[in-house]
Amino acid sequence: MSPPGPLPMLEPDRRNRMTLLVFGTGAAMGLQSGILHVFLWRSPTALFTFLATSLLFSGVVYILWRWVFPHLQAGTLTGQVALQGIVAALATALVSIVIVEALVHLLGGPSLFGDPAVPELHITVTPERRQLFTRLYAVIPIAPTVLLALIGYHQYWHRILALQHREHELSELAAEAQLAALRAQINPHFLFNSLNSIAQLIHTDPDTAETCVERLAEIFRYRLNRAEKEFVPLSEELQMAQAYLEIERARFGERLRVETDVDPRSLRQLIPNLILQPLVENAVKHGLSRKVGPGTVRIGARVDGSLLTLTVGDDGLGMPGTALAEVYERGVGLSNLKARLERLYGPAHLPEITSAPGTGTRVCLRLPTRPFEEAA
Repeated sequence: MSPPGPLPMLEPDRRNRMTLLVFGTGAAMGLQSGILHVFLWRSPTALFTFLATSLLFSGVVYILWRWVFPHLQAGTLTGQVALQGIVAALATALVSIVIVEALVHLLGGPSLFGDPAVPELHITVTPERRQLFTRLYAVIPIAPTVLLALIGYHQYWHRILALQHREHELSELAAEAQLAALRAQINPHFLFNSLNSIAQLIHTDPDTAETCVERLAEIFRYRLNRAEKEFVPLSEELQMAQAYLEIERARFGERLRVETDVDPRSLRQLIPNLILQPLVENAVKHGLSRKVGPGTVRIGARVDGSLLTLTVGDDGLGMPGTALAEVYERGVGLSNLKARLERLYGPAHLPEITSAPGTGTRVCLRLPTRPFEEAA
């Protein structure tokens, strides 16, 4: 892999952030040392000296980060870090020697090399001064630490939060896209089954077939008007389920009976769009279509505390336990319903299915209550 080159074309915001990180951190370190020396040694020039030298070292770091380190490559991460460490140590050592020699020459201190030919210096430290030192060590680090905190937040922490927020937004968009895809899969499935029912009536009962087409148009008009809504009142879903049952009743005649037991308080509860019709469709198609004699579809809804309980059952053929385990593989509608509920509410709110041969099948949904007024 070829080493990355220097970054001469950085956008202004990114370049400013890099500069703030390097030189802001250096300024904070220089202030820390400079303020301590001003108060401890009564040296007015110490603040400017340490601040200037820290900024010089920051300049070295900036040069290393931007133009030197990108060209230093090794076979492993450990080798690369070691190589960068050696180069950085040599560079900072050279700069440090030059800076110290310049300062001692200006201030009259001992040189790093040769004979330290300077006069002796005696210092007396009183108890009061020692107490002052203790207080200074407690107070002076506050300002540099605040500066480092601000720099660190804007350079790293703030950007991490922004990335986390963006990741959350992308996750929500992906979830919405998946839900939209699941809803889109239901429409062709529902249309296919409804047209099959209507096709059987065209030659035998044209008037009834025409009525069924009108009910089908009503259903799809409902779907188009609410295509962007994930949640709708239960009352609207019941109307669409009734329209579907009218289409099927035209085909089954008196063989299909419908019973409803709906708590009026549940009618304004919001439920996922197009969640009731697939249950009704499965009850008719799998429970009653092959039954000899009349059959009944039962729809129930009630509010139990913080849960809305929806039930759709039939007194059709039913299923043995082995078939019940594979119920979600029998059709698109129920498998999509399960996927949508899991995405919206989690695994604790999946459909509860009970069935037995000869007694029929019952599907129960327990959804968190959400009155329509809250969504307005």
